[in-house]
Amino acid sequence: MLIYPDEYLNNVKEITLELIEKNNIKALILDIDNTLIDFDRNLLRTE
Repeated sequence: MLIYPDEYLNNVKEITLELIEKNNIKALILDIDNTLIDFDRNLLRTE
């Protein structure tokens, strides 16, 4: 199973309760140092 982000934000402070509720988010994976997925790389989603 591959996991790719559905949303990119510039700052963790942009995560609001409204954003979480609106998108029915149950969990967050924060890759603050881009070690999981390179932010500059174009990723192809496969499902």
